[in-house]
Formats: sequence, structure tokens, C-alpha cells
Amino acid sequence: MNHNPLNRLKLIAIFCRVIDSGSMRKAAKTLGMTAPAVSQFIGQLEAELAITLIYRTTRKISLSEAGKQYYREGKLILIAAENADNVINELKQSLQGELRISLPVGLATTPIAEALAPLLKDKPELNLSIIASDEYIDPVEERIDISMRVGKPEDSGLIYHHFGNPAKHIFASPSYLEIYGVPVIPADLDKHTWLGLRHNSGLNDMYFTQPEKIKTAFTPKLRMKFNDLNSMIAHVKQGFGLAVLPKLEIKHLLKSGELVPVLADWSMEGYHLYALTMDKNLSMKVKVALDMLKEYFTKHQDH
Repeated sequence: MNHNPLNRLKLIAIFCRVIDSGSMRKAAKTLGMTAPAVSQFIGQLEAELAITLIYRTTRKISLSEAGKQYYREGKLILIAAENADNVINELKQSLQGELRISLPVGLATTPIAEALAPLLKDKPELNLSIIASDEYIDPVEERIDISMRVGKPEDSGLIYHHFGNPAKHIFASPSYLEIYGVPVIPADLDKHTWLGLRHNSGLNDMYFTQPEKIKTAFTPKLRMKFNDLNSMIAHVKQGFGLAVLPKLEIKHLLKSGELVPVLADWSMEGYHLYALTMDKNLSMKVKVALDMLKEYFTKHQDH
């Protein structure tokens, strides 16, 4: 018997709705169709099966013996489909299972732990997988739920979520400044050794605003390049030179005095932080995590 299985499922659903409703007219109303259209679909199903399923009179319908058996099996199919929908709805509304987040190395330490701590403590059924890398990670291939990025957003076709512009500035170790001197104005920066990231992360771009609101741009010549922010921070701590660093990731080093700001009276534009998701129909766990991350980074963008 040749038939389109998808079309057959539609006919079975209409047939079962007719039986559950008790009439073509009532079934048509619940299906948003006309009664003649419902009757036509039932006729099509009977023609494809080459058997009568429903006996029709002007007042009521009744099932043939074949119709009774077909209804019983058809309902099992519809119940299975409904159960499948329920599973998806429960997953979409639940805070359990695995949440996969990719993000730059620097954010994968204290910031992400602080941001998601309330969620992970309250929901023990939720498992977190962190994929930390300052290199590109394919969100499709790695099945990433939330892909956090720094810098200029790429045209990827994914759904964009802005997380604000956290603060960045120039930092150095006290030992480096003691040996090579403390820059006083942006023009002094060209005399110093610079460390930076290999890729365009938004940290290598420098636009200063001095107290008198005059803007100045500076492009450093990098002596040392890194593909990992933590490695770069470690080398700045050891006195190898100056670097633009995100304040949020080094606040503990500022507190301990291991790093100090350079040109502290000059302000710098923050770096662009955003996230990408696969589609707009987010599961509850992804939606809640996104909201918490956005709240955290927006709150801390001036720190």
C-alpha cells in the first residue's frame, strides 16, 4: 500500500478527533475546519485503506469493526506524539540537564563562577560544561548553548545577545615601571614594551579620553603575542611590559598590588562583550543563564 506517511498521520488525527467529538461538525469546529472538509478527509482515509471505518447517518456516526480497531491503534500513535511533545515542553521549562558554554579563557575563571553561582547552587540537577578558549570554537560542531565572545560581532546567522561593555585599561607590574619609568601621557606609551593577544579581541584597540575630554588613539607594536589571556597576564605580572587587560579578570591582582594601572587619569572605552545562541526558541535553562550572565556583566562593566 503506497501512501505518504506524514499525510496518513494527519488523516489518522482527524479520524480520531471525529470519534472523540462524536460528530463531523464538532470535530470540524475544534480543528478549525469546515464539516465538508472533515468528511472529505475521512473519505480519503477510507479510500486509501479500501475499507469503511465510519457508518454515517443524519443524526450520528458509528464505527465499523475495522473502525474500532483502527481507532484504538490510531489513538496510541497520537498519545505517543503527545508524550513526545510533553517531553520537549518539560525540557524547555526545566532547569536540568547539561548547559554548554564557550567563552574566553579570562572569563572562564572568577567571572563565570560568580555569575552562575546562584543558579548552580539552587539547581543541583543542572550540569555545566565550560569550554574555555581564546581561539574560535564552532558552536554548531561543539553543541554550544551559549557562546560568549569579545570584540566586533561577526555575521554568523546566530542569535545575538549584548552583555555590555566591561572596563579595560593599561596595566603593568610595579617592578616594570620601576625599571622603565611611568608613562605620563599617551605619547610616552610608544617608548615601552607591549604584550597583546594574537587575535582581534577588542583589547588591542586603544582609545583614550583625558580629563579635558580630548580623545587619543594608540596602536602598540607588540613584542610578545599570546593566544591565551591568562598567559599574557602572567607575563605582565613578571614585568615583561605593558598590556591592555580587562579589569574584571584581574581585580584580585589589583587588590594585591601585583598589577597597577598606567595613565590612571585617562579613561578607555570598554570592550564589547556579547553572546550567541543557536535560535530564538530558548530552553528555560539557557534563558535563565543568559539573563544571569547579562545582569552580572552589566553590573560589573565599570569595575
